[in-house]
Amino acid sequence: MLVEPPYEEDETTYILKSETNKKHLIKALKNVEKGNLVFVNLDEYEIIVFEPHTYKIEED
Repeated sequence: MLVEPPYEEDETTYILKSETNKKHLIKALKNVEKGNLVFVNLDEYEIIVFEPHTYKIEED
């Protein structure tokens, strides 16, 4: 039986395989160099995304 060792690939190499992702990454790096940053308050994001939601199920 042939067993290949696990192949580990870093995130950058993975992203660069896709032309679309590569363009997005390069654009993002240019924005960082220019100081065009978007700050996100992760605490607020966590409340919005992970807050329990109640859904009303309508029966026919």
